[in-house]
Amino acid sequence: MSGAPRTISRETRGAVYVVFLIAFLPLFSFFLCLVQLAMLQTANLIVKHAAVVATRAAVVILPDDPDRYGGANVNRAEGTRRDKIVQAATIPLSTLEDFPFPEVRFPTEEGGDDDRVVFGRDDLVRVQVTQLYRCRVPLARTIVCGAFFGLKRLRGEASLPNQGANYGYD
Repeated sequence: MSGAPRTISRETRGAVYVVFLIAFLPLFSFFLCLVQLAMLQTANLIVKHAAVVATRAAVVILPDDPDRYGGANVNRAEGTRRDKIVQAATIPLSTLEDFPFPEVRFPTEEGGDDDRVVFGRDDLVRVQVTQLYRCRVPLARTIVCGAFFGLKRLRGEASLPNQGANYGYD
């Protein structure tokens, strides 16, 4: 025998592995959170873009010929006209996988929660699009998006003047 047996307190084998675990787990968690944040911000940009698209569609659709919308009144965000505006908002949101039906409102003020229906010529048309987003990155979804099923409510808003024509449709 070549000496006394080594005690556990003096054992050095495996020290590198323990240090690796101590350093790796926080760094890996940080990386996962960065990936989830990047995906969340991308979804946020898509929702804001959907609001812009819906607003541009609204200023074209609202004053358009009633015959194209089943006789719906001009400058009223209801019926077929509203459906077409919501459809315009849905197209960019189709890249987000889960929830295909956004909530589309026409608030009177920025950040408002009312839903305006009637618009006049030169009125400001404001469209607010709200979309649920499901965070999917393991571990990071609870840190970044919260413990409530990893869902985040994203909201985009845009506005343009209603520059409809000064003539009526026969």
